[in-house]
Amino acid sequence: MNYTHLTIEERVCLRKYYIEGKSYREIAKLLGRSPSTISREIGRNYTHRYAINTYYPHTAHKKYLLRRSFCHRGMFWNKAVTDYINEKLQRTWSPEQIANTPCEGLKLPSFKTIYRWIYEKYLVKGNEMFCAERGKPAKD
Repeated sequence: MNYTHLTIEERVCLRKYYIEGKSYREIAKLLGRSPSTISREIGRNYTHRYAINTYYPHTAHKKYLLRRSFCHRGMFWNKAVTDYINEKLQRTWSPEQIANTPCEGLKLPSFKTIYRWIYEKYLVKGNEMFCAERGKPAKD
């Protein structure tokens, strides 16, 4: 099953239906979502503001974007780390070797993160020939 995040438009509709007093099940049916999604969204983003406790779609969307910004924290390593990893990859080190090598002053990501960065073209200009995960075929 694929999951998609609520859009700002869906959040605006959710607020309208919520203010009208519709149940979570009714709102879910109108938006084509699961009732648990609606319940979780309102519970997570319910706002206590202006002495009126309610759901504000724009505030909820800002909260969502803030939470989302903390995902994949590993993508925002400093340049010294990426330069070090690129250098080792060009010397044909595997991501496992790089991740498990102690490096003074640098906190290195896991080998899985290094693979992800390579496949997402963050490292060695996306050149995947520098890595072949042991025991697994190369990605196309």
